Amino acid sequence: MSKLRSTLLAASLAAALGGVAQAAHINESFDGAWQDPSAQGSRKGLLLDYIPNANVLFFTMFSYTDEGEQLWFQNALNPVAGQTQYTVDAVAVSGGTSNGPGTPVNETIGSITFDFQCDAIAASFTPAAGQPLSAAEFSFIRPIDALTTQDCNAPVAECPAGTTGTDEGCQLPSDITEDLFLPAGPTYIVLGQVSVEEGASLTLAPGTTVQGSIDNGQPNFIAVKQGGRLYAEGTRNQPITFTGPEAVPGSWAGLVIAGRSDCNDDPGVDGGCQFEAVPELVYGGSDPDDHSGRLSYVRILWAGQAIAPNEELNALTLLAVGRGTELSHVQVDGGLDDGFEFFGGTVDGRYLVCSNMGDDCFDFDQGYSGRIQFGLAWQGSNPDIAGDSNGIESDNDNPASDKLPRTRPTLSNVTLIGNGEVGNEGLRIRRGSGANFWNLVVHNYRDRCVNLIDVQTYALASADAQSEDLQLRNAWVGTCGGGAFEDSETAPYAISAWYAAGEGNGSGDPMLKPNGFQPTAGSPLRSGGLAPLDAFFRPVQYRGAFAGPNDNWAAGWTVNIPNP
Repeated sequence: MSKLRSTLLAASLAAALGGVAQAAHINESFDGAWQDPSAQGSRKGLLLDYIPNANVLFFTMFSYTDEGEQLWFQNALNPVAGQTQYTVDAVAVSGGTSNGPGTPVNETIGSITFDFQCDAIAASFTPAAGQPLSAAEFSFIRPIDALTTQDCNAPVAECPAGTTGTDEGCQLPSDITEDLFLPAGPTYIVLGQVSVEEGASLTLAPGTTVQGSIDNGQPNFIAVKQGGRLYAEGTRNQPITFTGPEAVPGSWAGLVIAGRSDCNDDPGVDGGCQFEAVPELVYGGSDPDDHSGRLSYVRILWAGQAIAPNEELNALTLLAVGRGTELSHVQVDGGLDDGFEFFGGTVDGRYLVCSNMGDDCFDFDQGYSGRIQFGLAWQGSNPDIAGDSNGIESDNDNPASDKLPRTRPTLSNVTLIGNGEVGNEGLRIRRGSGANFWNLVVHNYRDRCVNLIDVQTYALASADAQSEDLQLRNAWVGTCGGGAFEDSETAPYAISAWYAAGEGNGSGDPMLKPNGFQPTAGSPLRSGGLAPLDAFFRPVQYRGAFAGPNDNWAAGWTVNIPNP
């Protein structure tokens, strides 16, 4: 169905609908006739009728056999909250008469798989053996003159099953042990630790808001444990928001996801690694493709509530999360500690925004080796920004800085913008961490733009040659308050020399839009880019996260950053 959804819906339906499809909450909004506009003169259609009291969706579909004969088939399904894909038998009826019962015969002629979206339905038909039918795919939309006035993602007024109504909203259970779906409408309250247990999932509809409780006598956060899954898939127009009760840093604790991918720590506990801030959370293993869910068009705001003495939680903490997990269009904003922190793991990400963070925006540790393309660190303002707040901080381990697997993320097209007055460095690589960074842009940090620390880090390359373990290429270093590079006479070699050895690197004024992060029409960032030769990365010819003055993929769903 992934090919079906991406090909049919994105290509044929986008033009017809003129918007982004919303995740569906199946209700009476689907009632009526649907048509496949690609069928042209060979009309094919779908009739739906949802019965709410019985929670049954009836369908009848019209098509043709391979010989051109008319074909009607039908069946029914029972919608499940949060589920959009269903496969059921396609049943044809024959043998009836117009003026009596006749001898009707039900025949299963194949199966039909539906993928319901609010404004489009994809269908894939598989014939049964011996049927004069071919496999076929359909993309249904409503006739323009038959648009429903109901909303497929209509907010609900009451707290859904599995939550508890309080004066604040619909409180989530402390332990989610079965699949839980949260429709849009209520505010969902996080009181204390809310754990998604192994084998369970938490699914949020587009437009949903999840909020930490006003009772902050304990840290309020969500922990997705190993084997649990979080499906938070919003849209550009209806992002999903995790936030605190007040718009201040540390208003709630944050979101933690634990997976079974790599981590290089060995505390001697079952599961591999142990989260220092919440010791009951273990993570790690040997599955780089571990799947902990999907996050898209998600905002995580005002996190960083203290979870232990002198220990705040990050906005989004990823503990050995595998690449089977999807991260796309995720913003972290206004937290007290780090924005995105990766403790080991192989999870990939695209279109990630960190803004107004008290500490580091992107923090890599414990053997993280995932891939990220298109990222923005906008330092902005936060009362907690101190002398150790960086755009990227990448560590392997301390004191065992050569521990394997070594931290070595691969990044392309990331823009790091400091505020010039507080904070620390743009890019800091230390404690034996590797780095494979392409098309990076660093500009306007209070101290240095780029710094390498510790002999184990320097040993991964040299003044004359970068390596696959430590490289920064096709990058652009702008101006920073303390200078571009932290060159030191006591270091093994000059960082500026290492940078100059990198293919395609440049420096100078990046020529960004005033008080923003997009390159102007004449900016040197608009050329000189080259993406890694890896199928994950999309080919680009520019440096940084944005192609030009009119490219702003962060617009419309993020908050508290410039959107010129």
